[in-house]
Parts: sequence; structure tokens; C-alpha cells
Amino acid sequence: MKDNSDTFCIIPWIGATVAPNQENLICCRSKGITNYTLDSVNTEDHKKLRDALGKGIKHDICERCWQDEKFGIPSYRELYNDRFGNLIASDSYSPPVLRFLEYTPSNVCNLACRMCSSRYSSKIVAREKYLTSMGIWYDAPKTKFTNWKDLDLTHLEELKMMGGEPMHMKEHLEILEYLDSIGNLKNMELSLITNCTMPLTDKWRYFLTKAKRCYITLSIDAVGKLNEYLRQYSDWDVVVKNLEDFKEFRQNNPTISLNVNSAVSIFNINKTKELVDYFKSHDIHIYLNPVMWPEQ
Repeated sequence: MKDNSDTFCIIPWIGATVAPNQENLICCRSKGITNYTLDSVNTEDHKKLRDALGKGIKHDICERCWQDEKFGIPSYRELYNDRFGNLIASDSYSPPVLRFLEYTPSNVCNLACRMCSSRYSSKIVAREKYLTSMGIWYDAPKTKFTNWKDLDLTHLEELKMMGGEPMHMKEHLEILEYLDSIGNLKNMELSLITNCTMPLTDKWRYFLTKAKRCYITLSIDAVGKLNEYLRQYSDWDVVVKNLEDFKEFRQNNPTISLNVNSAVSIFNINKTKELVDYFKSHDIHIYLNPVMWPEQ
């Protein structure tokens, strides 16, 4: 069915990023769009993009992928075309159904990170209200979220669990329990992004190992007290203890992958070598991502 391999992307046929304020994006790399619908793979933008990419048109919704490919960086388009290559080869991706979901069920979080906002952290709501009252902060509207029970998860093959803090939320465990009950979980790939402050409970261990594959990403921005400053309310001793638990969990389960993602800002840019060396000593790969927002 696909018409142009240079622009074709599987994600508009199978994927959605259901974000705060009920934004229904194509993926986390696509430009922001808000035409929300419970039929998450059949928004007007999904339909428009399927048509454009099939005709060889490099739509500007996907500008990030075109830039990555221009500079020889593997793009989301290329990665997911490879990941779901069996669907492409067999032309079995139509009609569109939700197979890949990146989902944020709420802003419930136990931290108030410097680079974050109340959109993604309940701990920041009071801070923003105070700063707004001082006339120095944008008064963000009340954030709305999508109930996972309103989404069709019966065809799901990959779930990316976002937050807030996913391990501090009841919704992600509810989803995993549901997927397990309908027999999907054992055939799925999971991605868990966590700030490494929550314990790896028996329930989490069960679900993460029940999946076919699980990619765990730890959001850690510095070593020691600086991480506590950047990720307010975190405790470095707790992070280190949980880190050791995650390492042991990976060692005992070959289906588990573990890496670290660090948000690089003016506060820690001169400490990145220390951070890289620290996780190299723990045999954990680290990704360094520059902070683009907030402006200050």
C-alpha cells in the first residue's frame, strides 16, 4: 500500500501520543496539534499525514525527522519503519489501529524538577500559582487528561509510559493489569521513564518481566546534591539505592534494558563529564538532551 519509501512512515497508521490537555499527536517528535479524538489513530492530522507521506510529500508536521535524516541521524520514522517492518512488508497496517501508544495519564509526580511545569508535575502547581500572583509567570490553564479506558488498547504492541512519575501513578499499573488480563502483555514491548526515586515493587517487577521486552530509562541530571537541586524533593541516597535495584533487575532478566537520560541545562552543563563517567562505571549508557524549555 505504501507509495514512497523515502517519506513513508508507519506511525500515522499505528501510533499516537496522547498527551496533557488531551493533545493527540502523531508521535513525540511531531509538531504540536490538538485536534483531540478518542479514535487516536484517525485524527484529521493522521489522515492528512498518511496521504501526504504516501505521495512523497515531506509534511512539516514531521520536520524533526527530515532534519535528523538530513544530518545522518536515525530518525523516528526510520526506527519505527524498521521496528514494524513486518507490517510494512505484508501491507497489513491498514485499516489503522492503535499499536503504539505514548501515554500520559496525569501530572501526578513526587518531584518538582527545575525544567518542568505543572503540565507534567502536580508538585509544581503551587509554585506556578505563587509566581503568577507575583506577575512573573504564565498562568497555565487547568490541564485535562485522557482516561485510558476510553482508548482501544486491544491491538497494542508497544506502550511508552510517561508522567508525571509513572511509578507514582495508579493508572499505568491499571493499564498493565488490563493488558495482562487480555493476553497482550506477553507479546508487547514496554518503555518506562522514571526519575529513579520510586521502589521497584513486586508488582512492577511482575509486569515489566511479563512483557516481551522492556526499556527502562532513568531520568537523572547530575551526581549527588546537584541532582537533588535540579530535581527538587529527590534524595540522592534513595536514587543510588534504586539504581542498584534496577541494575540487579537488568542482570537477572535478559528482556530488560537500562539507560539514563539527562536534561542538560545551564545548571549542569559543566558537570556532564562527571555524569557520563559515573554511569560508565555502572555500565549504563547515558543520553544527554539539551533543555529547550522553559526559556529561563
